[in-house]
Amino acid sequence: MINYNNRISFLMLILFGALWSSCKEESSQNMAQAVPQYPVLKITEAPTTLQRKYPAVIQGEEDIEIRPRIDGYLQKIYVEEGSRVKKGDLLFKIDAPQYNEVVKAAQSAVKNAELKVQKATPLVEEGIINQYELDAAKLDLEAQRASLAQAQANQGYTFIKSPVDGVVGAIPYRTGSLISPQVVAPLTVVSDIDNVKVYFSMDEKEYLEFYADHEGNSVDDKLKSFPKVKLQLSDGSILESEGEITAISGLLNQQTGSARLTAVFPNANQRIRSGGSGKILIPQAFSSAIMVPQKSTFELQDKRMVYKVKDDRVFTSEIKTMPTTVDNKFVVTEGLSEGDIIVFEGAGTLRDSLQIKPNIITQ
Repeated sequence: MINYNNRISFLMLILFGALWSSCKEESSQNMAQAVPQYPVLKITEAPTTLQRKYPAVIQGEEDIEIRPRIDGYLQKIYVEEGSRVKKGDLLFKIDAPQYNEVVKAAQSAVKNAELKVQKATPLVEEGIINQYELDAAKLDLEAQRASLAQAQANQGYTFIKSPVDGVVGAIPYRTGSLISPQVVAPLTVVSDIDNVKVYFSMDEKEYLEFYADHEGNSVDDKLKSFPKVKLQLSDGSILESEGEITAISGLLNQQTGSARLTAVFPNANQRIRSGGSGKILIPQAFSSAIMVPQKSTFELQDKRMVYKVKDDRVFTSEIKTMPTTVDNKFVVTEGLSEGDIIVFEGAGTLRDSLQIKPNIITQ
């Protein structure tokens, strides 16, 4: 017969074993559930093209300030703001009657001088007066003619004509305004905008890299090898025609440490007006580049970081990137290699050495 106490001990042993097995299984399940799952990216290289963007100001190929050369009242305005004019078209008329009187007086002086020469000529031939008096009369005639020419030129300045083909800018004065060569603001500005010049700047380091990246031994050679550029207008639209970088300033701006460049764009439809603003877009092609989404990165003490995944654990790693982005992605120049695995999103919930369950995704 089995001893009662032994039977009880045997049953308790079986019960304890079952409980221990159950707890072990539950503990394993809890541990599995405690490891969080994160989407991760496997780094690959691929060709890409960046669009570097630079703030720019737009000016006409020629912006000619129209200023008076004489004093007077603005008698008539022949053009309107924004109208297109041809070289020689009349823009303004200045009321300055004093110049008409000066011309009349100069014309009379010329006639008197001519009469003196006419009278002196036969008298010299007859020996009544000497040659010196005739020469003096001729010199006086030349002086009077010069005075007349100057008076007529001043009289002509009462009519102000356009020096170039272009578009009329703002006209700050109105009929009856007193104007003079000393006025601060010009009467208007006529802009030749068949082509426009777009000015933009690069910091010294970026400019030197850009300069070194293109073939040529001289500035002219470099300019020829620079890529075509695009212009993004202030409304976000892109100008249809491409432009060319035509000039680089000879000096760096000492205050900003930047180099000024000039690009020229055709503007046959007159869409762009002088004085506007926009952004220059310069393409930069890479035959092989590593790109990571912006949301896969984070900043730590002014450094850009990612979480690399090694043996199912995450570790912070600094990366270097280009200053511009493509489709919300950074082009990585240092810190990552093809085949590396990084956390795609959720960096804010991670910490170094945290174990995760990687879920590789594709983009």
